[in-house]
Amino acid sequence: MKKILLPICCVALTAPAIELSAWRGETVSAWVPQGEKIAFGASGKNGASFSRKDAAPKGIHVKTGVARDVQFVTKVGAFDYASVPDRVVWGRGALGSDVKRVVSVKVDADAKPGTYEFGDLKVRVVDRVLPPAKEWKYYLDLWQHPWAVARAAGVEPFSAAHYAKMEPLWKMLAAAGQKTLTVSLVDLPWNHQCYDGYRPMIETVRHADGTWSHDFKLFDNYVLFGRYCGLGPHIACYTMCPWGYKVSWLDEDGKMHKAEAKPGTEFFKEYWGAFLTDFAKHLKRNGWFKDTYISLDERSPEDLRNTVAFMQEKAPGLKIAMAGNRKPSEFNGIAIDSYSQSLGHVNPDFLAEVPQRQKEGKVTTYYICCGPAKPNTFMDSELDEAFWCGFYPAACGLDGLLRWAYNSWPRDACKDASYGSWRSGDTFLVYPDGSPSMRFLELFNGIQQAEKFNILKRAGERTEELAALAAKYDLKAALNKKPGDFAALIRETKDLLNR
Repeated sequence: MKKILLPICCVALTAPAIELSAWRGETVSAWVPQGEKIAFGASGKNGASFSRKDAAPKGIHVKTGVARDVQFVTKVGAFDYASVPDRVVWGRGALGSDVKRVVSVKVDADAKPGTYEFGDLKVRVVDRVLPPAKEWKYYLDLWQHPWAVARAAGVEPFSAAHYAKMEPLWKMLAAAGQKTLTVSLVDLPWNHQCYDGYRPMIETVRHADGTWSHDFKLFDNYVLFGRYCGLGPHIACYTMCPWGYKVSWLDEDGKMHKAEAKPGTEFFKEYWGAFLTDFAKHLKRNGWFKDTYISLDERSPEDLRNTVAFMQEKAPGLKIAMAGNRKPSEFNGIAIDSYSQSLGHVNPDFLAEVPQRQKEGKVTTYYICCGPAKPNTFMDSELDEAFWCGFYPAACGLDGLLRWAYNSWPRDACKDASYGSWRSGDTFLVYPDGSPSMRFLELFNGIQQAEKFNILKRAGERTEELAALAAKYDLKAALNKKPGDFAALIRETKDLLNR
C-alpha cells in the first residue's frame, strides 16, 4: 500500500501571523500559516491556546485547534492511500511542527467595530451585523443520519444516550443555518447506499380487518429534538417514492411484511392513502403541517405526477420537495414547493425560472453529491472549492444548497474516510467524535459570505461591484479550474464583502 500526502491550500496571511475580518455576529475559521506558532489568549468553551500572550478583547472569542490527518483511498478500487489534515480538534490536540493548526474567531453582535491586534492575531471587526443563523435567508439542507450516530457511539437508537450523542452534531449544523430536519418514512428510502441504513420513524400496522394504523411517537420525539437543537423549521420526509418502491409494515402479531408500492398502483393508493389521512391530521394537531414536505429524490416525472396527484387528493396542502436534474417547468406544471437541481444541470434556462418561484414563496437550491469532480467537498478537493460551493447560490440567485450527507459515516471515519464506490469524503462533513471537518468549516465560511452578499444586495449597496463579483462565479469556468485557481476569487470575495 502506497501512502502519499496531498497538499492542501492554506489561507495566505501576513504578519501578524493571522489576520481575519468579520462582521459583528460572525464566526470565521482559517488555517494558521505553516510554521507559525499561535500566541494569543483564547476564550470560550474548548478555547485552550497553544501558548498564551495577550488576552482577546471583550466581544471577541477565539478557539484554537489542530486538523488531524485522515486517510482515504484516492481512487475506488485502488490501493493507493492519501491523507489530509481534515478532522478539526479544538483545544491543544496533538502538537508538533508538522501539525496543521486552525483558529476560529467569533465576534459578538455588540462588539465594538475596529481593528484589534493581540498576540499574533489581528482581527478587524466590520461595522455591520450578521444576524443569527436561524434568521438567515440562505437555505441550507444537509441530510442528517441518526442511525450512523447510534452505531458509531454504540448506543440504542433513539435512547437518551443516542440523543445526547446527536445533540452537539445537530447543534453545530443548526449554527450553520440548517433549514430542514431529515426524517425517514420508510425502511431504506435510498436502498442501502450508506454504511448504515435509514429506518422508518413511523410504525405502520395493518390489522386483520384490512385497516391501517400508525404510531407517531418516535417521529414526534425526533421532531421536537430537532427543533430543540435549532434545526428547521422544515421537516423533510423521505419518502412516498423510495428507490425500489419498497414499503414495509407489521401485522397484529408483529411480523414484518414488505411489498412494492409503485405510484399509480392500487396498493400504493391503499398503503399511502391510509398514511396520508392519518399523517395530515397528526401534523395539524401538532402545528407542523405547513412546515412538512414529502420529499422525493431523483424520481421520474411520471412518479412525481402520480405521487403529487394522490397527495392533493388525500392531504391537500401538504408540500412537496424534490431533487432532480431538469427544470421545474418540465414536470408538466406540477407545483414543486422546494426543488434542488443537480449542480451539473444548473444552466441559464433553469436559473431563469428561479425569480418567479421566489415570488411564489417556493424554495430553489442546487445540490452536489458524487459529482461534479469539482467544485465539491471531497477529501481531495481544495478547501477553496468548499467556500465556492457555499457562496455560489448568492452569485447565481438561488436560495441555497443541498448536500446528501452530513454524517453518513463509513466504518471508522476518524481513521479512514473511504466508503464503497463513493469518492472519499462524499458521505460526511463532520466526524463521529463531534469534530467538524475543515471542509465543513470552509463551506460555512462561504455560506456566511453568501448571506452578507444578499444583505448588501437587498439594501441596494455596491450594486455594480456585487454584480461584477457574481459574474466571476461562472459554473463552466469552475468545472474546469486548475489547482489553485479558486484562491484569488475567494480572496476577492472576502475583501469586497468585509470592506
